[in-house]
Amino acid sequence: MNRLLNTQLIFALAGASISFLAGVEPGITQPEQYCDDPGSIPAAETTRNLELDKFGVELTIPSNFRAMLLNNGNVKIVDPGTYELLSCIAKGRKALGRGYAQTLVRTVENPRNLELRQLVEQKSRENEKISPYSFDGKQGYLVEQRSRDVVAIPDAHAEFWVDTNDVPGAVVISKSCDCSGMSESLVSLLERSSLLNSSQASTP
Repeated sequence: MNRLLNTQLIFALAGASISFLAGVEPGITQPEQYCDDPGSIPAAETTRNLELDKFGVELTIPSNFRAMLLNNGNVKIVDPGTYELLSCIAKGRKALGRGYAQTLVRTVENPRNLELRQLVEQKSRENEKISPYSFDGKQGYLVEQRSRDVVAIPDAHAEFWVDTNDVPGAVVISKSCDCSGMSESLVSLLERSSLLNSSQASTP
């Protein structure tokens, strides 16, 4: 769609800075310039391991995908074309809007020390399905979107919640897209990934 890309929607960080894990250097640009958009680039057939010490997990992602550290501590993983577009926007340029797929890794605080299932239920919506799922031998929960709105895209968002014992609260790994099939995509990611050993994971 030919509309200006809403940076607050993309980053959920109005006016916030972003660190790029791949080492992209910041640049000075004219604020009225528009970003070149190569479009979404397909995942490479090869993979690489991305260690996220803060979260106590190691994700196996396509070798050409890029990771971005947001200033709220979350990590966003996107295809290289989307990465190029988002990095351009972060430097102050504008862009025409388009949807994109992402993997997001974040933590959710648990100040009341609820059981993980209780925490997931508290944070989930009524139209989401919660199912037990074992990740690298650790019990967690899959949260699958099942929209009741016929105009919405079903299965456009899926989450996995786990307590790694290495970070406070729960670690949430999610997949989202303006397309369906995110539950299957998330499970595929989890099957290729693993928890870091306690000696490897660091406490913030």
